[in-house]
Amino acid sequence: MERRRAAIIALLLVGAAPTISTVCSFLLNDGISSQIIFVFTKLWLLSVPLIWFLKVDGGNLSWSTPQQGGYWMSVGLGFAMSVVMISVWLLLGDAIDANLLSSALEPVGLLDPRVYFFATLYWILINSLLEEYVFRWFLVIKSEELVGEGTPAVLLSALIFVVHHTVALAIFGFPWWANLISSVGLFIGGAIFSWLYVRYRSVWIPYIAHAICDIAVFGIGAIILF
Repeated sequence: MERRRAAIIALLLVGAAPTISTVCSFLLNDGISSQIIFVFTKLWLLSVPLIWFLKVDGGNLSWSTPQQGGYWMSVGLGFAMSVVMISVWLLLGDAIDANLLSSALEPVGLLDPRVYFFATLYWILINSLLEEYVFRWFLVIKSEELVGEGTPAVLLSALIFVVHHTVALAIFGFPWWANLISSVGLFIGGAIFSWLYVRYRSVWIPYIAHAICDIAVFGIGAIILF
């Protein structure tokens, strides 16, 4: 029982941070404040799981080196999910309010093509890896402690993963039905990423699929905005 209680605390401390950050950043609608909140949240997500793992769980540092393969599985799933996302956008993309999306992104400077380009590189090369570190490594492990290994942990971690994305899409002006479709897709994607981690026990394997998907997402975003 004590282990499960600790797992709940860990899930709340880490899992809720991205949603709180997203809401605060866009409600303030201020470039500097949003950037401060953004940096603080990233530092929180980087440090809290590490400190918890070392001090509470008594774990040891590791580079999570893949030991069981999985590279081609990850690449294949990443491309398959990207094709699905692009197809859905081609069918339903006209429903996205580009002006509302621009208004949401303008305070943080993402309407500048150069800023958008470097932000894209950051999200693909760094942020996606950070999300795998948080949502696949740490939150999958804590989900396993709370609800058990296998499918229950995969589904719980995927649910936590999708929440802040759903909130962000609402802020960006997605219609409720488009947000619902996107959220279902994100949940399935998060479940696939979590399954890849559970199957291969390395954050690098789901990261490959995640990075491929982000290339598609930011490519679509660039077409909408520019």
